[in-house]
Amino acid sequence: MKKFIFIFPFFFTIILTAQCVSGNCNNGYGVKKYQDGTLYIGEWWNDAPSGKGTVVWADGSIYVGDFIAGKYNGTGAHFTSKSLYIGDFKNDLPNGYGTFFMSPKSMYVGDFEKGEMQGYGIFQHPDGTIEEAFWKNGKPTGKIIQEDAKYILKK
Repeated sequence: MKKFIFIFPFFFTIILTAQCVSGNCNNGYGVKKYQDGTLYIGEWWNDAPSGKGTVVWADGSIYVGDFIAGKYNGTGAHFTSKSLYIGDFKNDLPNGYGTFFMSPKSMYVGDFEKGEMQGYGIFQHPDGTIEEAFWKNGKPTGKIIQEDAKYILKK
């Protein structure tokens, strides 16, 4: 089983020259553009994204969702040219329940912890096989208790 690690371009932790182009980028609602082309549109508190907002990176990746003190915390969606994650975040990583589309033919629906598949979840492999298991560190655990051509159940 392939191990999936989420990599997000954290632009809030890197100090970049930025300009508030509209609104209140200190305490309120505003739009800030960063030197690298990253754009944040949303709510601010104490000069950090806090509340609802959208980040658009120069490569076209997008995050839409909740922020606390500049980090993804709460519910959100992260889109890249190769993947889509919709679900819960904590400290910039998928944490809680979510759906992760890795390619047109593979996806995982279930629990995440610190960006990895962790807990109960269902994974659809590229060949269409569905694997239902408890996951630990991104890998299915347990013994196979049911298996056929398109379904694997581990307990």
